[in-house]
Amino acid sequence: MKKLYQFLLVLTLPVSLVLFSYVTGSPGGKTGSPGDGGSTCTDCHAGTAQSQSSWITSTIPFSGYTPGETYQVTATGVHPGVVKFGFELTSENVSGAKIGTFVITDVTRTQLANGGKSVTHKLAGTAPTGNSNSWTVDWTAPASGTVRFYAAFNAANGNGNNNGDIIYTSSLTVNELILNPAITGVDPDHAPLDFSGDLSISGQDTEWQNGVPNVRFVYHNDPGVFFEATGITVQSNTELTVSVTIANDLTVGSYDVWVDDLVLGNGFMVDQLDGVETFDLAKSLELYPNPAADFLTVEVPQGADIRMVDLQGRLMMKFLADQQSNQLDVSGFSPGYYLITVQMDGKQTSRKWLKK
Repeated sequence: MKKLYQFLLVLTLPVSLVLFSYVTGSPGGKTGSPGDGGSTCTDCHAGTAQSQSSWITSTIPFSGYTPGETYQVTATGVHPGVVKFGFELTSENVSGAKIGTFVITDVTRTQLANGGKSVTHKLAGTAPTGNSNSWTVDWTAPASGTVRFYAAFNAANGNGNNNGDIIYTSSLTVNELILNPAITGVDPDHAPLDFSGDLSISGQDTEWQNGVPNVRFVYHNDPGVFFEATGITVQSNTELTVSVTIANDLTVGSYDVWVDDLVLGNGFMVDQLDGVETFDLAKSLELYPNPAADFLTVEVPQGADIRMVDLQGRLMMKFLADQQSNQLDVSGFSPGYYLITVQMDGKQTSRKWLKK
């Protein structure tokens, strides 16, 4: 019998060592992710893993992550009466390949596992607070693609073996932030022939601090007619100041504004300035209310030609003003900016208005 007892001790000793070693962290590859072959702590602990939602959270905005930026990812497990709580967390693309970079911020409670492709607990990180335990790690986003975080949690009862422990899994999907850069406006949005000065160009989701080599104003009806900014000052990612000189023989009319490969259709108007007459035409154009919801009043000299386009150059309205005050029904227009151009006696001026 003595020999038999010794033999049983030899058999059970490795099991105890394995259980003890996992208290100090997962061996790696046990998150339940596709890249880990679906393997979880149930490989060593009895039962079926129970899926939980919202156990993984992050500081990644709802709109998505920015490549190369670092965010916090937190794994939190909850179980009534838990004695020790362990976990492993990883991040993968839709094909199951590991992506992103984990950086340990709590060296006392967490550590890297699986060749640095996942994060797990240390012994000091297994002690719960009440019925829960939480671990936070920094994560640097990859260059592109949808990312899925996977984690497995072991809610242990502390009896020294694998009986009675409960295994949970959770996941979180985040997407890359997709920017939709656009030019939103030019201020002022018109200038006369012989003008020399600065214009302010504003953008949305633009990254102009990376460099803006070219700003060009192209005549909407003839791309062969254009003028370029003689100076470009980047104020921020979404604001430029450009210096322009408009020749006195340039074609009068509407110009598309190009900042590199971005374009604002009909974003700028070149007016013909011919003494007081053209100046008075520009001053005589009144639009109100601006912004407008249902009706827009346009005040112009009687007999003026009025033309309205959207910022893509589509003609929305065209008529001859038979009176000074003209009320236009714009209730069916889509929200956004529109351009009204007034022509009279060979003179032309324009103004933007906003549909609410």
